[in-house]
Amino acid sequence: MASGLPAISYASSIIGFTSFVFTFFTFLNVFWNSIQTMWLAPKEVKQMLDNLRTELYGERAYFKNAIKQAKSKKTPAREAPEITPLSILNDSIKSMMRDFRSLEAPFLVDDEGADDLDIEKSGKISLRGSYGRMDFRRRFIWLNTKDDFVTMANQVTRIQARRIAYETSNTLT
Repeated sequence: MASGLPAISYASSIIGFTSFVFTFFTFLNVFWNSIQTMWLAPKEVKQMLDNLRTELYGERAYFKNAIKQAKSKKTPAREAPEITPLSILNDSIKSMMRDFRSLEAPFLVDDEGADDLDIEKSGKISLRGSYGRMDFRRRFIWLNTKDDFVTMANQVTRIQARRIAYETSNTLT
């Protein structure tokens, strides 16, 4: 080494430069993903929100009917074990529907989601939301809330798996 710098100085410079390169490319990746999310927002919002709305209303209708059937077949010895798991899952779906309505409201035309129809109170339920034009404000909201919708979709999938397990265990007994 002709420059007269100690070896530790070279190692430190290499580690520092490598760290900078990784940090820079991580920043570029995050920036690019944000740009892609905002660019694809019109398609993603319509698809994800319509699918999630359909799944939530479908599960809610199933639990409403299942609880009715369980109550009509009730016997004093079997009442609590049958209805309790259904009631817990039903309450979870109701809570998720409230969260969904509040998350969906900024994307609807004239924020009509704020007083969305309740499945028990009306027979006319639209499984498709009328979403407004995706301006920059809505795209930015989508960038900030997309993870919440993905998390909610995963929760619905887990509830569906629990429901299927409950149905399977009840048909075997």
